[in-house]
Amino acid sequence: MNHGHLARALSLLLLCACMTAARAQEDLEELFEDSAPAEDSAEDFEALFDEAERALPATGGETTGSGKPFPSETETRSRVRVSGFVQNEFAYTYPGDGHYSKFKNVAKVRIAGELSDRVSFQVGGHLQYDPVFEFETYYPDAVEDDQKVWGYVDETYLDVDAGQWELRLGRQHIIWGEMVGLFFADVISALDLREFILPDFDLIRIPQWAARAEYFGNDFKGELVYIPRMTIDNIGEFGAQFYPFPVTLPPGVQANFLEDKTPTDFGNDFGAGARGSWLRNGWDYSLFYYTSPDKTAAFQRSIGGAVMPEVTFRPVHERIHQFGSTVAKDLGSFVFKAEAVQTLDRQVSVTRLDDFDGLEDSNELRYVAGIDWAGEAGDNINVQFFQTWLQDHAPTMIYDELESGMSVFLTTTRLHPDLKPEILWIQSLDRSEWLVEAKLSWDFATDWRAVLGADVFGGPQRGLLGQFDDSDRVYWEFRHSF
Repeated sequence: MNHGHLARALSLLLLCACMTAARAQEDLEELFEDSAPAEDSAEDFEALFDEAERALPATGGETTGSGKPFPSETETRSRVRVSGFVQNEFAYTYPGDGHYSKFKNVAKVRIAGELSDRVSFQVGGHLQYDPVFEFETYYPDAVEDDQKVWGYVDETYLDVDAGQWELRLGRQHIIWGEMVGLFFADVISALDLREFILPDFDLIRIPQWAARAEYFGNDFKGELVYIPRMTIDNIGEFGAQFYPFPVTLPPGVQANFLEDKTPTDFGNDFGAGARGSWLRNGWDYSLFYYTSPDKTAAFQRSIGGAVMPEVTFRPVHERIHQFGSTVAKDLGSFVFKAEAVQTLDRQVSVTRLDDFDGLEDSNELRYVAGIDWAGEAGDNINVQFFQTWLQDHAPTMIYDELESGMSVFLTTTRLHPDLKPEILWIQSLDRSEWLVEAKLSWDFATDWRAVLGADVFGGPQRGLLGQFDDSDRVYWEFRHSF
């Protein structure tokens, strides 16, 4: 976002206490296309059916970062509440020559209040500045322009309580999946992937401008969603550390990557879906359908050049249809969870140079199952198995017909209540490809948190994880919540 847009964003944020969500929808949508996350859930019944966050401690969208929750709906309804956090993030990428990869400073603010007993609102904003580009010349100018200064409107909506129905209008999170460290049934929320899936979920999710109606019965929750204009995954600019392109071009071939643009046809580029959730004999399960332009870009290819071959890649977002289900069961000290999503007409890159656009359609089934164990001493172990099946696989597709993997997450508070070591290991079962995220969190004072960690990748270039084999990094974070 340029500095003109940033100044306009700050002005809007100062006035947000007296704005209505409808006015925010009308005036701000033209200024901002991307956002960042966090889901507030007001009712115990809703939380039972729609848990927003994974089991990783201190990463949920319900907290401000040090385990402190954002203000609840049970607080005094007559006053306006302000909450949020400021955070400093530093990272050094050490493979090869080594370089500083971020020195990001983030501020996130929420203002919430009530207009009446049945109508409430929230206005959110996010601003970040990364001065690493002032002294680090490793990245291209396009990456600096994209990541040096960035601001956007966070969740900004109007809530209406209509008895068994609840209506939410505006920019919001609609979260249907809850696996540890991975995204499967979470098909609606767009993602900020400029640091892959490494950040906490309260920073990686991007809300959508949407109208949502929820119905609450005795043991049933129904949900209808309409999104007039999609927000897509933010993959950044080519040359960034985590730009997603697991393809190796032949020697002498020049590549040109066009900007990833949000679909803008209001008549055709909508998203819409429905979801039903039930609670039966301790089993929490759901069924859903969702259709939209694919929020994850596929790279359409064209080949030209008379003297030197040149390949141009254009990110595209064709419409897909998704059917899915989730299930969860409390088994005493264990919790079982599983998710499955069937996607129709997803576009997949192929390596054949004689293919017109470098893409072929395939139906895709993705599923994951996991067990979470929590001990009395603050120990937590989570194990997950997942697969992706390309049902119309072609030999030249960049991924195998069946891709399998597993993940293991470990944490404990037995060392000290304020110290929390965590390890997340994600491993491909088809090739030697993996990711290890390790960190130590320290809540060293009220509303203050420090984190020291490392992210390490391994594997071949042609892989979801291996493409970042030269992006291993060490980092710190300091967060103050208010």
